Amino acid sequence: MLPIIHASRILLGLLFLAFGLNGFYTFIPVPEYHPFMEILVSSGYIYLVKSAEVVCGILLLSNRFVPLALVVLGFDIINITTYHLLLDPRNVWIVPILWCLLLVLIFGYRTYFFELFSFRAKPDLK
Repeated sequence: MLPIIHASRILLGLLFLAFGLNGFYTFIPVPEYHPFMEILVSSGYIYLVKSAEVVCGILLLSNRFVPLALVVLGFDIINITTYHLLLDPRNVWIVPILWCLLLVLIFGYRTYFFELFSFRAKPDLK
C-alpha cells in the first residue's frame, strides 16, 4: 500500500504544480474560458487559487506538511468538481482522478486527521 500512497502523492503534487503554474505561464493550451472563469481571471482572484495550488503541489512533492496540503487541496478539489459538474463539463474527466488521488492520500495519512474530529475540543492553556 505504501508505494500507492507515494505514487498518489507525487502524481497529485505534479498535477497541481503543473496546472497551478499554467495559471501564471500558459504552457498547456487552455480552451475558451467559461464566463465565470473570465470573472475569476479578470478580478485576479484566480492568482490566489493558483498560488495555493503551486504551494500545495510543492509541499506534496517535497513530502512536507502533507496533511495541511491535503486539507487545502481538498477544498480546491471540491471547487473544481462543482465548477466542472455545474458550469463547464469540457474537462470533467479530471474530477474522478483528483478524487481518487485525494482519497488514497487521506486514507494513507488518516492518523493525522483524527485530531480534527474532536467532538469537544478544549483550548490548551498552560
